Amino acid sequence: MKDYFELLLIAIIFTLTVFAIALIQRKKKIESQKDEVRMAIDYLFDGLIMTNRSGQISKVNPKAEEMFGIKENEVIGKTFFQKPENPYFTNFYRVISVMLEKGKQEWKELSIEKPKELVLRVTPIPVFDKKGKPSGFIYVLHDVTREKEIDKIKSEFITIVAHKLRTPLSEIKWAIDVLTSEKEGLSTAQREILEKCRGTNERIISQINSLLNVSEIEKGLFKYKFKFELFEDIVAEVVQNMNQFARDREISLKYQEPVSPLPEVRIDKEKISLAIHNLIDNAIRYTPKGGEATLRLDRKGEYLVFSIRDTGIGIPQTERERIFTKFFRGKKAMKIHTEGTGLSLFVVKNIVEKHSGRIWFESKEDEGSTFYFKLPI
Repeated sequence: MKDYFELLLIAIIFTLTVFAIALIQRKKKIESQKDEVRMAIDYLFDGLIMTNRSGQISKVNPKAEEMFGIKENEVIGKTFFQKPENPYFTNFYRVISVMLEKGKQEWKELSIEKPKELVLRVTPIPVFDKKGKPSGFIYVLHDVTREKEIDKIKSEFITIVAHKLRTPLSEIKWAIDVLTSEKEGLSTAQREILEKCRGTNERIISQINSLLNVSEIEKGLFKYKFKFELFEDIVAEVVQNMNQFARDREISLKYQEPVSPLPEVRIDKEKISLAIHNLIDNAIRYTPKGGEATLRLDRKGEYLVFSIRDTGIGIPQTERERIFTKFFRGKKAMKIHTEGTGLSLFVVKNIVEKHSGRIWFESKEDEGSTFYFKLPI
């Protein structure tokens, strides 16, 4: 019996020893993984600030220290509501407070002047525990100062070039108008050449106007004059102006008017007309001959919803994320309309959002697209 208990004791001790060794090895492995993560965070090119569930700061990597001119030990354990004495950190606090207030998990841009001038893109990433409950946030700070400087240079270059070209193009337009107004002295062939010149000149002027619109949007100079207007009248007017273009391209352009009168909305008629024009123009250009473009206007709750459906080339899945970005053009779109600038949808999105609206689309490649935007009543 004694031997049995001794064997049992040895077995227990052996099992506990093995278990202890396994625990030690696991702990070492976890510590090693933590060290690797800590090293990755410390050498991250972007700034990074971590907070726990209570909003207390638990980690500030060296890049974030450099960006804000702070030290990690100055802020560890503090919340964004306990503003540190360091004034540079207050800028970051303001961005975070806006995010918390709006409840949005999207990036914001932050400009700071000291310790050096920077433009930072701050992206909050929620962190969850094993049970799926929120356990804190990681704030990634990406330095976009260089990109902003390049954008500014490009914008200024575009503005200068566009203004320089506008005057001679207007003079060419005037000269063509004078020549084509002559009832005698020009042959049919000469008139056809002048009409082609007129069309080309008009396209260039339109592209220059698009460039200037983008430049003004980026500089905050794209001014709006809001008034209460009947939206359906504006749509009908733009459709009427685009009818000839649709006929020339052999596209059926239809406008399904609202079944009942719609309330007035506070809009800038000129800017909204431009947005609708751009959407119709795209629908016509990227739809093969014999196709259709159908417009609708409806009331959905407290919004007016505009839509335009075409039977065109559609938008591939790989290109959808960039469809509203500046200068982006799809591969198929470039083959069909070689003269496009990739600016029209960028302008439309900015106009709609300035009206406190939202724009989106649905599309199926080779079957067509439907673009929507809604405006608050």
